[in-house]
Amino acid sequence: WVYTHDSIGLGEDGPTHQPVEHLMALRAIPGLRVIRPADANETAVAWQMALEHRGPTALALTRQKLPVLDPERYPVAEAQRGAYVLAEAAGTPRLVLIATGSEVSLALQAQQALAERGVPARVVSMPCWEVFRAQDEEYRSKVLPPGVPRLAVEAGVTMGWREWVGDGGDVIGLDRFGASAPGATVMRELGFSVEHVVQRALALAVCSPAARIASDTTSG
Repeated sequence: WVYTHDSIGLGEDGPTHQPVEHLMALRAIPGLRVIRPADANETAVAWQMALEHRGPTALALTRQKLPVLDPERYPVAEAQRGAYVLAEAAGTPRLVLIATGSEVSLALQAQQALAERGVPARVVSMPCWEVFRAQDEEYRSKVLPPGVPRLAVEAGVTMGWREWVGDGGDVIGLDRFGASAPGATVMRELGFSVEHVVQRALALAVCSPAARIASDTTSG
């Protein structure tokens, strides 16, 4: 199944056409792979995954224009593992930004803004929960290292994200229906902006138990 127009980025179509709940509803279907790729290159990988999988797959594609990830710079082929390190932190990461679909480019922008503030962050693209869940523990721990706080960014309901961010993590999502306005305006006003992601990320990096332990160790 190929689904499009996947978020509040639809803008003027209004909240009745902005499927904030559909991704989680699809992920709740047993045996269904739900893939939300970040750009054209991840979509190509997703299409190959769907063709090779002996079972149903739903592709959730966006309508708005998105930057295309350069495969020579970003390891987009790793999307076939469900989640992967798209952009490593400049140094030991103080937090992990997890994003899907159209929010991946937002996470990359936030990573750069955080680096300018001296906070190294890793960006993980997670197009398919089901496939990542099936990876071995060693790989999952490499992508999402234990003890490093995690912030997930997805333009939909936050239900279910605790599996990946843990109790000490945070989620930027939308537990309400959208609004009628230009897509970029809706995204910004409902919290999907670089400034808001950076604000939440900084709070997480400073206030998380892992950050406090690192601070105490440095002070000692």
